[in-house]
Formats: sequence, structure tokens, C-alpha cells
Amino acid sequence: MEVAIVLVNLAPGTEDQTIAGLKGSPGVRSVYQLYGLYDLLVMVEGADDQAVKSIVADSLRSKPGVVSTITMKVVS
Repeated sequence: MEVAIVLVNLAPGTEDQTIAGLKGSPGVRSVYQLYGLYDLLVMVEGADDQAVKSIVADSLRSKPGVVSTITMKVVS
């Protein structure tokens, strides 16, 4: 199993809608709202690197309100 941490910047006012849309999405393990440079921290889990890449591209970046993401692969 591969795990990644994704930091997400959102358009103002889209936090609640984006969080609700991400919770329960396939491959999304958890969602945390943040204060500071990033608005969300999303833990993503997939069978392999390609699965994680697909989850980030399809489940995260395609959500309305998502402005940018930074993905960090967990090594251990």
C-alpha cells in the first residue's frame, strides 16, 4: 500500500463543500482543515504509485474550489 500526504489550497469560501466532497472518496483516508499556508491536509492511500497518482488527479485536483496541491509520498 502506498500513502501520500497532499497539501491543498482552496478558493475562499469553498472549504466546507470541498471537505464534504472529499470525505468518503475512494482512496482518501482522512481530511484535515488547516490554518496557515495551506487549507487542507489530505491523506491518500492506493495500491501503488499509479493508484495514488490517479486519486490525486481525479478525486482531489478535479474538485471545484481546489486551486493547487502539493503531494508528498510517505516513505515509511
